[in-house]
Amino acid sequence: MTHKSHTKLSFNTASTFFTNIKPIGIYGLLVTMFALFTMIVSTTPAQAEIVDLSSPEPIIQLSTLDASWLTPPKFDRLVRSMDRYLINCSYDQDGNVIRPCERTDLEMVFSLRVDKQGSIKNVKVIESSGVARIDKMAIRELYKARLKPFLIKGRAVEGNVTLPIEFK
Repeated sequence: MTHKSHTKLSFNTASTFFTNIKPIGIYGLLVTMFALFTMIVSTTPAQAEIVDLSSPEPIIQLSTLDASWLTPPKFDRLVRSMDRYLINCSYDQDGNVIRPCERTDLEMVFSLRVDKQGSIKNVKVIESSGVARIDKMAIRELYKARLKPFLIKGRAVEGNVTLPIEFK
């Protein structure tokens, strides 16, 4: 016959850990709250200032008649390779013309953003040549170029210039 032992698990609920944890927790909470309150009261309110980051001067639409190149764009490489990208041209492996191009002239219009020093900062295609690769080559050359600064009342200004380019 087996004998059953009745054991009762008992936890000491009156241990010193559980009796001391409540006052320590409350004390810690009070100290933390006091420190936080002291930090908040001792700081001065932050001063905010609104700063206008927009350009102080408006962008002026400038005329191409007033434009003068300091460093002109070098379109010679573009002109040499232009006929390869014209519509309906065919070449053999040696570069000889098999079928001549239908278009012999190209017209493009670009918008240039020119800063106060005459550097070209932004180029946008207004009218494409119809051949994306030629447009990209022209844009690359325009970024390398530089205009003389535009002067209004003796002061250099930033502005936009519309530049038509025609290749014949």
